[in-house]
Amino acid sequence: MNKKDYLDALAKALDCLSREKRSEILSFYREAIDDRIEEGMSEEEAVCAMGPVELAAESILGELPVVPRAVAKTRRKSPALLWVLAIAGSPLWIPLAFAFLLAVASVYLCTWLAAACIWLVAAVCMFALPFGLYLAWCGVMTGTFAFALAQVGLGCVLGGVGLLVFNAAFSASRALAVLSQKWIRKAVSPFKHYEADNTCAVAA
Repeated sequence: MNKKDYLDALAKALDCLSREKRSEILSFYREAIDDRIEEGMSEEEAVCAMGPVELAAESILGELPVVPRAVAKTRRKSPALLWVLAIAGSPLWIPLAFAFLLAVASVYLCTWLAAACIWLVAAVCMFALPFGLYLAWCGVMTGTFAFALAQVGLGCVLGGVGLLVFNAAFSASRALAVLSQKWIRKAVSPFKHYEADNTCAVAA
């Protein structure tokens, strides 16, 4: 089997994948065969070194996340069956998909509501300093110097606490941003196709 025959057979075996993903995989296999030829192998030897087409296709499909793998293998066996399952199973998978999206959105929203509460506490504490100074000025104007002094002290303490909470809120928001991205990637990973690097790792 020469390179063209091998790539044509692999393309046919991977017909269940999208055109973009199939093109990406074929491009990698084409380059891998060319590299082996440059290393001194004949074209037939280079093709043979890539392994049987069916085994390569199964390995590639096996590396897909759960949902795309199930869809690809069902489509590979019978495209009509995929449509039948999608339509017949819609009363089940549509509510499940909606519930999944709602759960993801709820967790994401609750996470950032917690961060917003920290920012709110920081803002209130920071506002206490100018408000305390205002009350102190009112105390001075009315001759209640002890009250004025107490308000200055309280305002300074709350302002200092506000600075600490502000710093904590900033650090927490940065950490939550990173965690949110990781969590969302993890949540959608069963539905997302693998990247190019994973394709290369499978083929290698």
